[in-house]
Amino acid sequence: MDMNYETILVEKKDGIAVITLNRPEKLNAVNGKMRQEVVEVLDDLERDDAIRVVIFTGAGRGFCAGADISEFAESDKDASVQGKINKGMLMMARHIYDFEKPVIGAINGVSAGDGSQWALAFDLNIASEKARFGWPATALGIL
Repeated sequence: MDMNYETILVEKKDGIAVITLNRPEKLNAVNGKMRQEVVEVLDDLERDDAIRVVIFTGAGRGFCAGADISEFAESDKDASVQGKINKGMLMMARHIYDFEKPVIGAINGVSAGDGSQWALAFDLNIASEKARFGWPATALGIL
């Protein structure tokens, strides 16, 4: 399995795969590249009989601040971009929810938007005392 990714780190040891969201400068905000890489690695891990459980965590001081809103600037110019972003957000949570092996969230800080949605799809969450969950879209009237 290719372990070189741009937005995530993947470590496999003793039947456990740890996926670390690795955009700490953006509080691990999810962009299209991260969605693509997470889907790719989950597909690989699902086929890997040596892996029995997957753990998600975030690099730096947050788990995941939600969607990378810098992508939304492009969607203002092209409605199809916003459609792809929305579809990608829904697809990620569904992909995690449908994953055949147990998925654990190790929530180490801010978990908002996509991060909170993913946490709902995990089989189990372990949150540090610094963990904070939020749904910023509700303030915008968006579900």
